[in-house]
Amino acid sequence: MSQAKLTALLISIGAGAALAGCCGGGPSHKCDFTPPTVQMDAGGSDAAMPCGTEVCQAPQVCCLKKIAPFASCIDPANYVADACEMIQMNPPPCTMPADCDGGTVCCLENATETISCQPPPLCPGDATHSYLICASDMDCPNQQAGSCRSVDTGTTGVSIGVCAP
Repeated sequence: MSQAKLTALLISIGAGAALAGCCGGGPSHKCDFTPPTVQMDAGGSDAAMPCGTEVCQAPQVCCLKKIAPFASCIDPANYVADACEMIQMNPPPCTMPADCDGGTVCCLENATETISCQPPPLCPGDATHSYLICASDMDCPNQQAGSCRSVDTGTTGVSIGVCAP
């Protein structure tokens, strides 16, 4: 994805980030922008679903594992037999790595144009399928100086850090 496309994507996401000041309530003060009618069963969607570096086409589902291959598209009938981990259907939104817990990473997914906490296999940060969101170089896999780059989201004045691939 070119810098111009990334900037355009982040501009659209920036509008949502601008609304962050309006969110709150409850002890977490976190926003939930997920649509109220998300279907919870594996066969409930005909849309393509990002799965690591693959994109699963219906009726396939994403199989996450703690050992390689970490994410792959499989037939739903093989989900239990392949010992797949359960995927969180409504991952919490995030704006920085500190917003995520349980071993998840803050991820900008290109296919869905969302920023949310995802298991690392679903967010390779390859700049083709996804970007890892970072607050400093230490949040990036290589932890080298300059690896966390700030990208301006445009008119909102909000900038976000992404790890360089």
